Amino acid sequence: MEETTIAALATAPVPAGVAVIRVSGPRTRLALKALFKGKKDPLRHARTLIFGEILDFKTSATLDKGLAVFMPAPWSFTGEDVAEFQFHGSPLLVQQVLRSLYAYGILPAAAGEFTKRAFLNGKLDLAQAEAIADVINAKGEEELRFAGEQLKGRLSQAVSAIGEPLRDVLAELEASIDFPEEDIEPERIDQIAARAEVARAKVSQLLSTYAFGALVKEGARVLLCGQPNAGKSSLLNLILGKKRAIVSPISGTTRDLIEEEASLGGQKFVFCDSAGIRETTDEIEKIGVELAKERIPWADLVLLVVDATDEALSWQSTADLLRESGKRVWLVVNKIDLNPNAMIKVFCDSKTCQQNFYISAKTGAGIGALIEALVEDVGKSMPERGEVGEVVTNERHRDCLRRAEDSLVRFADAVASKTPALPILVADIREALNALDEIIGKTYTEDILGRIFSKFCIGK
Repeated sequence: MEETTIAALATAPVPAGVAVIRVSGPRTRLALKALFKGKKDPLRHARTLIFGEILDFKTSATLDKGLAVFMPAPWSFTGEDVAEFQFHGSPLLVQQVLRSLYAYGILPAAAGEFTKRAFLNGKLDLAQAEAIADVINAKGEEELRFAGEQLKGRLSQAVSAIGEPLRDVLAELEASIDFPEEDIEPERIDQIAARAEVARAKVSQLLSTYAFGALVKEGARVLLCGQPNAGKSSLLNLILGKKRAIVSPISGTTRDLIEEEASLGGQKFVFCDSAGIRETTDEIEKIGVELAKERIPWADLVLLVVDATDEALSWQSTADLLRESGKRVWLVVNKIDLNPNAMIKVFCDSKTCQQNFYISAKTGAGIGALIEALVEDVGKSMPERGEVGEVVTNERHRDCLRRAEDSLVRFADAVASKTPALPILVADIREALNALDEIIGKTYTEDILGRIFSKFCIGK
């Protein structure tokens, strides 16, 4: 158990109306007495905001007037004594208050350290701890919804429900090893195998939700592809509502991949602008073209952006390349303001493109229909709210479930051999349980915790 006391800014490190600094650990009470002076004692009025002065520990000067609240252990987020100071959101004031706390002997919190202590003190399990980061970082409504369900413990409950019958199976098998004179009858082995098979089926069902869960969490990946100067960068800027990519009448301006997240209609997307695909003697542009081609397998959907004024239809070579890739492709004919006839003459057949859109990145014409179609396309893969069960959105959880499934398949194969060695059966069940327990943190290593909480922001 941690014996240190930590402090960190819990709000964004920018000028704001209010800043909140959080303190957790055994010296929290002493810090409140030394660094806060109010008309009431926060220690005597726990969980109540008290108005007063926040003091500099070294000089006893008033740094700011604000609020303090004390939350005693174990009824706090971390399970330790916790205090929060709320004051004017000046970055300079934040530095001064933190320096005062550090001067008192309180240490700066590491990334995710408050949540890590909450986990270590049994206030939440590991899957719930990870869900906190997912809630904070969510950029789409569906992503936020599933992160909220995980924070409530829905996935943890499902994993625990799978594990409990396996613990009974493990206990029974281990008892047979400890007492060899009491052999397990073949019929009993079959019954145990049936229970393990039920667990395996449930693990497989959870695993099957990952493709959908990853789409929710990571976002639908959309690649903007096409000939140089077709307007890919202009389209990206229009979709994002900001100037993210350089736009120029000079062909071949985009040399590198430009990736940006966006939330459209409550759905999360990752858009990638790429270099125009063409034959070129420019060595740097060649690299960009190769990067664009290599990016095609990454995409869930490719927007083939073409120039409505391209009378030679030079974009068809790119269409051929995309057809060979087997990717889903939508044709987006840009610059219809310069050639309205393109809406009749320029078309991509269904063998290559699923849909055709006609837009003007300059005037915004047609962009609404394109965005609406993108949102609808992702929405088709989303289940109705009433149908949503437990969904796996985390790669670590997917890996744990895969290992559990592999162990249970080996167990079933060993039983099917009709001459199973009990120690092997025990090892398979134990490995499955260990993998499931890793998800919720019943078993963990410092390396696992380090990798998880290092991704958190400081102050959480």
